[in-house]
Amino acid sequence: MKNIYFLLLILISFNIKAQSKKVKIIDSISFEPVPFATIFFSNNNGIISDEDGLFELIPEQYSKKDSLFISSMGFEPKQFSLDIFNDSIIRLVPKTISLKNVVVTNNQLSSNEIIDSVKLYIDKNYNFNITENKLFFRQEFNQELEKFKLNKFKSTIKDLTAESMDSMTNNLPKKSKNELESLSYYYVNSNIDVPKIKLIKSRRTNDDNESDLSKSLGDKLEKSLRENLKSNSYFKIRSGWLPFSGDLTFNGLWEIDSTNQDQLNKLKEEEIKRKENFSIGQKGRIQSVYLKSFFNPNSELNFILKSKNYIFSNSELTYLGNELVYVIECYPKRGDKYKGTIYVNSDDYAVVRIDYQNIKPLSNFKLLGVSFSSNLEKGRMVFSKFENEKYSLSYYQNSRGNKISIKRPFKIIEKNKFVKGRKKQNQISAKLDFTSSSIYNTELQVFKVRSLDKVQFEEIDEKNQVLPIYLKEFKKDFWEDFK
Repeated sequence: MKNIYFLLLILISFNIKAQSKKVKIIDSISFEPVPFATIFFSNNNGIISDEDGLFELIPEQYSKKDSLFISSMGFEPKQFSLDIFNDSIIRLVPKTISLKNVVVTNNQLSSNEIIDSVKLYIDKNYNFNITENKLFFRQEFNQELEKFKLNKFKSTIKDLTAESMDSMTNNLPKKSKNELESLSYYYVNSNIDVPKIKLIKSRRTNDDNESDLSKSLGDKLEKSLRENLKSNSYFKIRSGWLPFSGDLTFNGLWEIDSTNQDQLNKLKEEEIKRKENFSIGQKGRIQSVYLKSFFNPNSELNFILKSKNYIFSNSELTYLGNELVYVIECYPKRGDKYKGTIYVNSDDYAVVRIDYQNIKPLSNFKLLGVSFSSNLEKGRMVFSKFENEKYSLSYYQNSRGNKISIKRPFKIIEKNKFVKGRKKQNQISAKLDFTSSSIYNTELQVFKVRSLDKVQFEEIDEKNQVLPIYLKEFKKDFWEDFK
């Protein structure tokens, strides 16, 4: 059933914990994780470990005949045959020579000269044509409940007393984790603002770790609402002097009559709408990743296009994998919010990687007892050459931290125009004191990029029929049919 505690302004949220059998890369001496290591298969597909040294082997990426190659700057590379590989931890051995891997040359360019060359070759280096991108997209939401109190709680609903609500809120899980993954074909067309998407499969892995007391209280509240609310009621929400009204429903509280064609048709329409909304949401979130690319004029990672706004460190030549690159630190002069490190290929002056982090608050909002702040964002973008020998986005990782507080009174009023007498049926009121902090982690990995023409793009059908499958435990063969 849907979250019936939405009535109480997110009184209870699902406590979802992703679980999957992942591989971790660590330093063989210090046992510390090795972040952002490069993982390649012999079929030329590749991924990158996250900041904790973790990566997931998805069957679509390889066949058992492939080999697995792992490398990271400062470590000896490793190779495995996938038909016998079953480890969950990989130990990389640090290189015996710990000298800084810097190349000295008598033709060292200044940072400004390198940045100017990057600008000059952007159109030549990067793929701005219509492309089909076969990609994996992961979103992870971690929330910590710092405070949740319902003061001066009053209710006309039987068994929904201040004591029962206090007992329930005191036993709410303090931390929750929610992970959503999807595989799709994402279509980029730089000539239009609206991309396209064909979802293949999606999953949400979770572990229900609510306490028995929390479950029993939830069952008790559900039973009380079912007995006291009418299925054809409508609801008004009022917070202080701000009124809201709308179709606030409780799907799942009442059984659906399988012989009632109107109800069945309504359920079918809702299912179609859910699938449409899910695909639109995924498309929008993936689009926001691509729009963050440094060559987008509206990107906040404008270290290149608005280079006059930044101070650049002296460039250093070093190796990133097998590529000789210039490494340049970027610091804003004035109001820009991000600092960054850019890695520029020394042969063609393409930016192959950008690391970034905010140095100023991203947003702050406070009004009428509601406050929201976003104070943390850091991430990485990697650009690689695919079949057409031009660079495209191949990997993206981002972490963003937010905090929200609500200190407001509210009322929820049940009304019904199908009963005799007054429309008002029940009322719940309280003063909500709520504080929560959250971390959003986003990861995108591109497996293949294929060029399309305008006709092929226009013929793409976006009739998506995919919703995430909810799992309580990891299934290793979940992605096997993504070919």
